[in-house]
Amino acid sequence: MPESVDSAPEPSPAQQPAGQPAAPGTLALLIAERLAASDLDEDAKAVLLTAFQDDGPVRGRMPGAYLQSVTVSGFRGIGRTARLPLTPGPGLTLVTGRNGSGKSSFAEATEIALTGDNARWRGRSDIWRRSWRNLHHGQEPQIAVELRIDGDPESATVLRTWHGDDVADSAAELDRPGHDPVPLPDLGWQEDLATYRPFLSYSELGQVIGGKPSEMYDAVASILGLEQLAAADKRLRDLAREYDAPAKEAKAGLPALLALLENTDDPRAQAARSALDGRRPDLARAAELAAGTGAADESLLFDLRRRSTLTGPDTEAVATAVARLRETIAAAEDLRGTSAEDALQRAELLARALAHHRAHPDLGTCPVCGGAARLDEDWALDAAEQERLLRTEAEQALTARRELHAAGQAIRDLAVPPPGWLPPEIAAAWDDWLRCRTVSEPAALASVAENAARTAADAARVTRQEAARSLADQDDAWRDAARALAAWLDKAHAAERAIPSLARVKAAQKWLKAAHDEIRAERMRPIAEDAQRIWSNLRQQSNVALDVTVDDINAPALGVMSQGELHALALSLFLPRTFLPENPFRFLVIDDPVQSMDPAKVDGLARVLALLAEHRQVVVFTHDTRLPQALKYLRLPATVLTVDRREHSAVRVRSGDDPVKQALYDAKALAKTRDLPGDVVARVLPGLCRTALEAAFLEPARRRLLGTGLPHDEIERRIAKAHKLTELASLALYGETDRVGEAMTDLTRAYGQQATDHIRWCNRGSHEAVPVDDVEEIIRRTADLAKAVRSL
Repeated sequence: MPESVDSAPEPSPAQQPAGQPAAPGTLALLIAERLAASDLDEDAKAVLLTAFQDDGPVRGRMPGAYLQSVTVSGFRGIGRTARLPLTPGPGLTLVTGRNGSGKSSFAEATEIALTGDNARWRGRSDIWRRSWRNLHHGQEPQIAVELRIDGDPESATVLRTWHGDDVADSAAELDRPGHDPVPLPDLGWQEDLATYRPFLSYSELGQVIGGKPSEMYDAVASILGLEQLAAADKRLRDLAREYDAPAKEAKAGLPALLALLENTDDPRAQAARSALDGRRPDLARAAELAAGTGAADESLLFDLRRRSTLTGPDTEAVATAVARLRETIAAAEDLRGTSAEDALQRAELLARALAHHRAHPDLGTCPVCGGAARLDEDWALDAAEQERLLRTEAEQALTARRELHAAGQAIRDLAVPPPGWLPPEIAAAWDDWLRCRTVSEPAALASVAENAARTAADAARVTRQEAARSLADQDDAWRDAARALAAWLDKAHAAERAIPSLARVKAAQKWLKAAHDEIRAERMRPIAEDAQRIWSNLRQQSNVALDVTVDDINAPALGVMSQGELHALALSLFLPRTFLPENPFRFLVIDDPVQSMDPAKVDGLARVLALLAEHRQVVVFTHDTRLPQALKYLRLPATVLTVDRREHSAVRVRSGDDPVKQALYDAKALAKTRDLPGDVVARVLPGLCRTALEAAFLEPARRRLLGTGLPHDEIERRIAKAHKLTELASLALYGETDRVGEAMTDLTRAYGQQATDHIRWCNRGSHEAVPVDDVEEIIRRTADLAKAVRSL
């Protein structure tokens, strides 16, 4: 007997009001109470409360709603208008169809109608976003999703239309009974659609497990009602990054700065490097150097700077003085031999005689000639008068002499001593210039002064220019280093200023993490229990536990799980949100959940879906026949709809209870096709009839093999070995594929030779053209035989 749905998990404790996450206001109050009782310092509390502030007005909540229908035209694989009818209430609906039939277009249409986006296209290239229109539909595409909203007497409709080529160029509005149409974004449903997302596709199953840990955490936090905690933590992390950024930038930039200073040939650079190289950089010292206000060891620069100001003799002044001296020498020469000169000489002679007389008044005769004339007082008076008269006559000569002395002294005055730090390489030139001070003979002074001054001046100029060039070179190098140093110091000072703020933020983060973990554990408990129950059904024959162990040994289980196990695990983590009472979506749309699952997990999935369907409307889209088969042999209730796609993207939805009826329906449609060539019928009809009989034989084969207690893997292996229809008949009768002869005999005995002949005809017709006499008779014979073998 097939297993009963009684083995499915019980309804979640999270369905009870006690398990419901607290409202945002309650969470804020809870945090405030815990914070008030904590020993966190007041500054850190203020940081935390600021981070926990409300983001704005209370968002809109979506009312509880079921799906009633999805009507699509011109979207993806659907051309002209097609409608998927659904029963608005709890229950399981399977929408089946081959790949390319258009079934997934209904799933994607439902999602994009309500959200404006599709998870399958997220992150894909532009071609995905621009090739969504159906090429067989000339009208503007649109999607209408009928909702049964709690409390409304009639259905409401979400209508999405497009006004551009990009899939995002659309608008949607809700038309609700008794209300004016409202643009969908104005309703504020976006957060509920993100938090309690009622859509799950095959690609998203991989993302649930394969995504970033932070994304998985955000998804869990949102369904626990911890968005405010997550938002506060994000604000604190952002604030910590902001405060920590200058320190990180300064630390990252320091090695390059030290290298630059090391390679800069400037004492300021070396002093700055010494200030920064160590466990505790001297920022104040470095700042003085960068600003040029520091008393650094700049002996080399000091010497260069004073050399750059060194001035030699003023050659123009010396040249002028020498010219003046030469002029006075010439003037004196012009007076030589004139009466003025003679008068000057006689006046000077009388002056010396008078001086001798005053020194020796008792000497009455001339000491030179010894004459009889008396040198008495009368003589002295007369001599003095003569000296006066002679000197008056000799004034021009006296003036020339004074000018000559003054001109020579002017040159000597220009020969000033050099500074004490005079570079030794130019000392000899300056000494030659200084010796001019000792030259008294005017002509000799005039001949050496100008040349000596020019030599000393040239030496000073060369020294000054070389020092200026050296200073310019060093200043150029230091300018870049100083600029880099100043930029780095800005970051270093910002980092220093941020230290107290960063400490407060880290304290707030530590406290919030502890509070978050406690609250999260309390609210996660019922959801975790649901996930464990679901996984216990989906993990059939898997040794991986949900607490990430393998064969009871702790291990990184995600790395050893098969793709099917990963998808089953993803479903276990995704589905519990469906149970939450605050989830406004009374429906869940799942696209292709069966891929990569082994048969045992398909059975577990069937049970889980049936359980969900007791409380929610569950719509599953699949091309895999194993899920409807599992629901059938497990006797689990489900409505099965079949989608097929014909020419020009004409999509049709009809009841599709089982694959036998589907194949017979296709065969009848073939028979009704007018003007169909006979060779086409001969090729296609046997395959359709064989498909119907294969599905019919497969049911008793599965029942027989399950009844023996074989594991699902072995059952599927035996079914896969049945390549021929006759081998599948043997498997259905005896559980083995190698008893074809006995099977044909027993079938002939039970249903007549015509039955076994028909099986062989279907088998042969799948590989080669076979005669087709009466099409309707062949279809009837196939239907009768299929009905008979299903009861084996």
